[in-house]
Amino acid sequence: MRLTRLGMMKKNGKRTTMDHGTAKKTRSVKKVAKKTEAGLCTDQQQDVEEETTKMTYSIDSDSLECGICFLPFEDRVYMCKNGHAACGSCCVVMGRECPSCNEPIGDIRCRPLEKVLAAMSAPCKFRASGCTETVGYTERRSHEASCPHAPCRCPFDGCTYLGLLLYNHILDEHATDAVVAMGSLRHRGITVTVHKSKPFHVVLHRGGTRVFLLLNGGDVLSGRSLSLVSVGPPPPANCELRYKIELAAVGPGQGELALSASGTVPCVRQLDVFEAKAFLFVPEAYWGSSGTVSVTVHI
Repeated sequence: MRLTRLGMMKKNGKRTTMDHGTAKKTRSVKKVAKKTEAGLCTDQQQDVEEETTKMTYSIDSDSLECGICFLPFEDRVYMCKNGHAACGSCCVVMGRECPSCNEPIGDIRCRPLEKVLAAMSAPCKFRASGCTETVGYTERRSHEASCPHAPCRCPFDGCTYLGLLLYNHILDEHATDAVVAMGSLRHRGITVTVHKSKPFHVVLHRGGTRVFLLLNGGDVLSGRSLSLVSVGPPPPANCELRYKIELAAVGPGQGELALSASGTVPCVRQLDVFEAKAFLFVPEAYWGSSGTVSVTVHI
């Protein structure tokens, strides 16, 4: 990692601006009060040349990462009395106890480190994919999470695709495993036959760009959990994706009720790091002998 820091240096009463070994002089005029022999004060202009020095250092990236979450430090950094540093949110997760020495942590700010981090900036790590943004170090988490140039990984086992055109890739390489909606996903919705043995079903909208996955989890007792996730960047800050999953009653006289769930669609770059926090529980009785259920999805 390359770090850039701005500092002020004096040399022989003159100051010089340096940028990667190239010196530039910036003149400024400073008025100095000087007494005359008669004891009167006069203003004499004295030229003072000021310099701003730009210095580049190299440092291991993990030196600037939280030792608990192993992510770049947030803008507020706390430390215990022994100097072990952590993000504010990690202090809460750890019950305000330092994992290194078991001393209390979360009350003392690490101001020197915060000052260094606030002065640092770097190009987005997705610049190879087309991002031209330069972001502050403490802004890296939020920027990289929403950067539209971050590549997405194909969710299908054995597929190594990682890129920006996941929608097109699935249509070209996995079309038989995708359900494509021709009409509006919001009003009409799309009906998907969910097979109990398949971990997810891909839902696409014709002419769109987003990839939605209807997940079928076996992490609950006496049934399955159905949830929805979008593999791709999150929507703009003033927008959100909403979904509704509906499952009709199995049949008349059997006592099963219609089921539904709704909420905000979470967005991820790859499926293996996602864990559903909300889902529709579908009891075993709904799957029947065929091991399938018919689900309508509105987005």
